[in-house]
Amino acid sequence: MRPIIGVLPLYNAENKTFWINPLYMGGVEQAGGIPMLLSLSDDQRLWEHYLEVCDGFVFTGGQDIDPAIYGQEKLPECGYQALPRDAQEVYMIRRIFQLDKPVLGICRGIQIMNAALGGTLYQDIFSQLSTNVVHRQDKPYEIPHHQVYLHDGTKVREIIGHEVLSVNSMHHQAVLEPAPGFLVSATAPDGMIEAIEHPEKRFLVGIQWHPEHMWQNYDSARRLWKAFVSACGK
Repeated sequence: MRPIIGVLPLYNAENKTFWINPLYMGGVEQAGGIPMLLSLSDDQRLWEHYLEVCDGFVFTGGQDIDPAIYGQEKLPECGYQALPRDAQEVYMIRRIFQLDKPVLGICRGIQIMNAALGGTLYQDIFSQLSTNVVHRQDKPYEIPHHQVYLHDGTKVREIIGHEVLSVNSMHHQAVLEPAPGFLVSATAPDGMIEAIEHPEKRFLVGIQWHPEHMWQNYDSARRLWKAFVSACGK
């Protein structure tokens, strides 16, 4: 049986619609999973149904996260937040943590995972950190723009298989303080946290880069998707 992977959607508040980049679905499918786009809803019973039915979850990119979740006042540089999405994702991540189901958090995904489980974020790295690293590149998004260093003894390092990885980058928020119990799996040359994982969970991994844009051309991205989907099938 191929594992069923719940993919959290992106949200357009102006039109009150949700959507998905098909490359997320393709990443799951090419790795052997069955991607299922979840709905955004305020019905907690529906969230619990997703938690029961799905073998694992992909938390995708998108809007900034409400700083109140991690106990901060909003800075002027903090962008628009999708509060309905925040509510559903925080609830689901906390329950997934209890259930120990696999998660791959991508960009906003690593950020909401960290915030929901007790960590903090940079609300805007460009005003809060002096850096020469290109953390917000222009198109084409499948082209790597900087390197990350993968830390010894981590799941991410084991999956990728080497110390340095070239990645793409499209964000202005990032992990500041990791949530309790998490390891830092990767950092950028400026020290920015690029990946976190929880060593006591089956597969609870967040990454700041975007492997959905890279799996068609880069084996390292395919290995990451494959490791996640494999964990969902166990």
